[in-house]
Amino acid sequence: MATIHVYLVRHGQTELNAAGRLQGIYDSKLTDKGVVAAQRLARMLADVHFDAAYTSDLGRAQQTTRIITALHPELKKPTVDVGLREFNFGGLEGTKNAWIVHQVRKQLGLGTFVKLILSRERFATLLWVFNSLDQTRGAETLVGVTDRISRALRRICLYESQGATHDKNILVVAHGLVLSAFLYQISPRELPARLLKNTSVSQVDYQDQHFKLININVTPKKRS
Repeated sequence: MATIHVYLVRHGQTELNAAGRLQGIYDSKLTDKGVVAAQRLARMLADVHFDAAYTSDLGRAQQTTRIITALHPELKKPTVDVGLREFNFGGLEGTKNAWIVHQVRKQLGLGTFVKLILSRERFATLLWVFNSLDQTRGAETLVGVTDRISRALRRICLYESQGATHDKNILVVAHGLVLSAFLYQISPRELPARLLKNTSVSQVDYQDQHFKLININVTPKKRS
């Protein structure tokens, strides 16, 4: 039975990333640093023969996808899938990260805050924080975003595995929190404390309707 090798890529650094602001359904272009890092990642993946590519509908993911696929003439036009879009922060969109940290420390106290950040449940705690601080109640929940990304990736893998007589390599370009939610579900202990880096790639294999983590948060080395 064919195995679907899925390469999960987080987009390059954006202007809002550089400004230290929450960026979910809000969008901004890649910075010069983000473009260079995406080009570096593209070179790292140049020897991988991709059978298909999928991208979030948000501009930063599509910009990153174009940079990577420029080195892959074997690929047809990437498929845009709204299920891959980033976590929706609701009324917190565009808020400074520092403000979020300050509010949580003020409400919980420094000791409790540190314990939560260091706990194995830190990712679930992080999403709980966003929900508790969003007065509009528009922010997604952990269950909601995990279900959305899991359904999207399962749908992609089922489609690609239909009639497949050989293993396939699939490129998926999306976002930090939504990809972290997926990886947290299948292997919570492996998710980095600071989640996924810009232009990082994580690999999961899909076979017999199950996902298996192969590697996580790998970034291309800078040229010396």
